[in-house]
Amino acid sequence: MKNLYNLKPLSHLFVIICLLIFGSQSQSLARAKVEGFVTDSKTKKPIVGASVYVRDIKKGVTTDDKGYYMIYVPFGDYTIAASSVTHRLKVRTLNINDDVRIDFDLDESAHDLDEVIITGKTMESNVKDVDMGVVKLNIQNLRKIPVVFGEADILKALMLQSGVSTVGEGAGGFNVRGGRVDQNLVLVDEIPIFNTSHLLGFFTNINPDVVQDVTLYKGGIPASYGGRLSSLLNVNTKNGNNEKVNFQWGIGPVSARVLAEGPIIKDKLTFLVGARGAYPNWIIKNFPDKYASSRASFYDANLKLQYKFNQNNRLSVSLYRSFDNFKFDEDTLYSWHSTAASATFSSAISKKLFLNISGVYSFYEFGLEGLQQTLEYKISNSILQKEAKMGLIYNPNDRHKIEIGGNYINYGLNPAFQRPIGDNSSVNTIQLEKEQANEMAAYISEEFIVSPKITVSAGLRYSMFEYLGSHTVRSFEEGVPKSVQSISSQRMAAEGEKIATYGGLEPRLALKIGVGELNSVKLSYNRTRQYLHLISNTTAISPVDFWKLSDNHITPQLADQVAMGVFRNFEDNTYETSVEGYYKDIPQMIEYKNGATLLLNPNIETDLLSAKGKSYGVEFNVKKNKGKFTGMASYTYSRTFVQVVTPFPIELVNGGNWYPSVYDRPHVTNLSGSLQIGKGWTVSGNFTYQTGRPTTYPDGQFSFNNTLVNNFSKRNEDRLPSYNRLDFSISKDTRKVKTQKRYSTWNFSLYNFYARRNPYSIYFTRQNLGTTSYRLSVLGTIIPSLTLNFYY
Repeated sequence: MKNLYNLKPLSHLFVIICLLIFGSQSQSLARAKVEGFVTDSKTKKPIVGASVYVRDIKKGVTTDDKGYYMIYVPFGDYTIAASSVTHRLKVRTLNINDDVRIDFDLDESAHDLDEVIITGKTMESNVKDVDMGVVKLNIQNLRKIPVVFGEADILKALMLQSGVSTVGEGAGGFNVRGGRVDQNLVLVDEIPIFNTSHLLGFFTNINPDVVQDVTLYKGGIPASYGGRLSSLLNVNTKNGNNEKVNFQWGIGPVSARVLAEGPIIKDKLTFLVGARGAYPNWIIKNFPDKYASSRASFYDANLKLQYKFNQNNRLSVSLYRSFDNFKFDEDTLYSWHSTAASATFSSAISKKLFLNISGVYSFYEFGLEGLQQTLEYKISNSILQKEAKMGLIYNPNDRHKIEIGGNYINYGLNPAFQRPIGDNSSVNTIQLEKEQANEMAAYISEEFIVSPKITVSAGLRYSMFEYLGSHTVRSFEEGVPKSVQSISSQRMAAEGEKIATYGGLEPRLALKIGVGELNSVKLSYNRTRQYLHLISNTTAISPVDFWKLSDNHITPQLADQVAMGVFRNFEDNTYETSVEGYYKDIPQMIEYKNGATLLLNPNIETDLLSAKGKSYGVEFNVKKNKGKFTGMASYTYSRTFVQVVTPFPIELVNGGNWYPSVYDRPHVTNLSGSLQIGKGWTVSGNFTYQTGRPTTYPDGQFSFNNTLVNNFSKRNEDRLPSYNRLDFSISKDTRKVKTQKRYSTWNFSLYNFYARRNPYSIYFTRQNLGTTSYRLSVLGTIIPSLTLNFYY
């Protein structure tokens, strides 16, 4: 097996701990199992992430995606409370001397929703849970956060969190702890999303109206997931109302939305359908004359069906479609679209054993059309992922939770196809070879409550990747850099032939040590592998980027991350504080040669370089979760560096020294707050400050054919000015009582309140005998927005 990485000593220690934990036997205690479901009292829909808390022993759990909970308690008298951020508290008092089922029907709370800005966690969970580096969003409050064009946006909300950033305003994708945009695994109902942006980055292509919950793992990615280095963003959509048909719709400055949900067969089959479309051209017409002829549009749609065979078995089917068009002036038309589906069968085999089986289809395609006369052409590239996965969850008692499973993925890539349009086009046809590969993985993990103070979560994942023919296999001369001129031989691999194979273990380990009731210290270790690479010649993710599989010349990316955090709550969990430090080592990644040609390059390996990276940082967080005023403040100090590894001096970047990654932002501060001012009115605000990202300025000039040319010799040695922005919004919920069925909400926001011209980039042109610099600001003025939402 090629490039099978050896485990480090820490990994050996991890395996020993795993064996000890998996081989341990739970102690026999005189206790009972308390289980049940938490549902909405009106709709009977399960409430995901609800808190079930036993006050007498200060012990609690959260409900899963079916609203189910389970907890073990010693025999005795107890007061058990159930609540969520969207529903009222309900309390039950009873004597427990045997296993018992207790269901809770909670009443919806209208204005209590304002009490939390970004949460989804339960009482003390940030201290008690073994997980760290995890962010959960409260979907109910997204529309109160001021954003550009008034459109509620999942990724914009995540960027208010420590350790999450972007390269600039209007940029697509996001960066987690210094990682690249392609190092984030984004799943919507288990469907991988390869481009998360609408309108070249101004919107996220996930409609918040259809979303049930959002969880971002910045560090300790569960062993059941792999394939990306930096983070996992897991999005689950709503299941649909089981009692009656509900409608909602909304309208904003550049987009409109509609959603319907309800039963098809009562207590058996439910549906949810949501759609969103945009009409930004009326704004674009007001751009300067140079851009006034540009055009843009997008739409996305979600459909979800859930069939309940019985209390223990159900099948969910999710469909997703998105489409974007963007024409820049009169000469270029960009388009990109996604078509995806997933089906998941869930079964409670017994009270202790749960099964999930999923099938996934995800297709993404980009198109670029040149419209200049005699130069008409179209370029397209695409990626198709088909996946099957299975997982078992076994809860033998309240101290052990064991998960085991695996998945199989088939990739099909069409890197690029260029063809002329019309009979008068002088553009040549170019077809790059298609690629295919298989990825397989198996995992086992356990969360073990060693004592009331100590919890260990240990997992082991093994992944294997096979790059397959048919495809041309090239060999290069030894002792010289890879180039078209140094190709020594090539052959055509047969269909299905294994050209390159990679694989290895990916251990995951987390430890929580409680220090008192409201304090804990946590540690984690995480190894991840990534076999897909996003090839991009832009700073931000863009439609012209394309995906590339690891092959016999391009090795997989590999990362090890260690983290440590201290967590403390104050005043009955009103305030949450945490400090997390991390170090991420990336011994294998790719970089680009100076002057690399990426698009339509049949020998892409000749323009790529082996590199390694490292990131480290400290994240400080303070949150206020209760009261009329809620909010959070975070500060992140972090650094991210890259070093090109090559034996050839001509290929070295910055002389072979470490240099800042384009995602390196040492200082980031985020402040957000929300104040209830009565009768459904809420005022919110955000402030963000970020160190300017690294860039490359000319450091000299040289003469070429009697023309002075700027020289760029040091990559990322300069830095853009800092970024800072202040936003405000005021929102109104028209409900007079908490149980009102028909109501509306509206949000008025002012984005970039003091109209700062934050630089996205600075570029240089030659004029006469000198060099002139220009600052590009994407949104250099205040953006007012009014968004209306109606519910029936």
